[in-house]
Amino acid sequence: MLAPPRTKLALGALSAACFVSVTSENLPVALLPQLAAGLGVGDSAIGLLMTGYALVVAVSVVPLVALTSHWDRRTTALVTLGMIVVSNLVMAVAPGYGVAVAARLVAAVGHGVFWSVVASMATRLLGPGQGGRATAVVFAGNSLAFLFGLSASSWLGATLGWRTAVLAVAGVAALTALVIRLTVGPMPAEAAAARGRRVIADRSLLPVHLTTLLVVTGHFAAFTYITAIIARYVHLTGAATSTLLFAHGTAGLLGLVLIGRHVDRHPRATALITTGGLAVCMVALLAAPGPGVAGVAIVFWAGPAAGIGVVLQAAVLRVAKSRPDLASAVYIVAFQIGIALGAALGGIGSDHGMLPATAVVAAVCGLGAALVVRRSAAFAG
Repeated sequence: MLAPPRTKLALGALSAACFVSVTSENLPVALLPQLAAGLGVGDSAIGLLMTGYALVVAVSVVPLVALTSHWDRRTTALVTLGMIVVSNLVMAVAPGYGVAVAARLVAAVGHGVFWSVVASMATRLLGPGQGGRATAVVFAGNSLAFLFGLSASSWLGATLGWRTAVLAVAGVAALTALVIRLTVGPMPAEAAAARGRRVIADRSLLPVHLTTLLVVTGHFAAFTYITAIIARYVHLTGAATSTLLFAHGTAGLLGLVLIGRHVDRHPRATALITTGGLAVCMVALLAAPGPGVAGVAIVFWAGPAAGIGVVLQAAVLRVAKSRPDLASAVYIVAFQIGIALGAALGGIGSDHGMLPATAVVAAVCGLGAALVVRRSAAFAG
């Protein structure tokens, strides 16, 4: 069934919000060399901008989601987008590393709240039984962030400076908030509020959280340092890096479309493609005989990576039908711990001249996640 025009506009606005959230969160990835040089710190310190961000989200998301559980969902989205605007405005004028850290924390506080409601908002727009499809539609913004957001940020950082790139993200976030205000109608919180303790202790969700922790840790161990990986294995640096990031994002968008079409009907198969695909791409990168094959492995890596959020969020919505917001909040804790742990592990490898170890971690974690998916009823159709 085709969605009415107003619903399409609303879904597009939510997808745009996902785009700006992901672009803002991953700016240290796209701007790693420029930020390191501009702030006078090493690559691992810039990686900590990802780790610290993720830890703040992990610690704050459950209490903040509970605190805002009675807010109108549109209001929640607008407030969290406003925090992204403020965060990047401060980041753009940061005189040193300490202010940059503080600026990142502003957006981190609202990040988990936004992601705990956006999928359920999209599901309410499309209707029951469409959780996977709705999630795929709005999460297209994630892939577009890697296709355009990060590659454009990388290009801006290399040509006009990292402050210009960060300021541009603030402007896009402000515009997105305006579009949501105009296209998404009021969306009061649902009356059936979840009990926090029962959601946290729900054993049916444990395999989803374990899969999340494993696959996200592995992905971000390598992805946080993707610019360094590209430089080492593909021999591209500076503005040329944005070309490969663009190809990476294009592959991610295609992967999202394919996974989004099948996730509701074949949840286990799509989850296995996502988790096992990560392991396969990392092994291919490590075994690549030259820069051409390594570049292909990096591009194909985006396919399974794009499906991570879709298959896992869809599993949460499928298992926790009556309590999606708080269940999503707990899932986000696992996701953000995975980001923090992955970025930290990748930083250790980068600092000690063991960049290939980041791909090894990703391969092992992807394989472990695939084994959990294979055995878990949470991913059954």
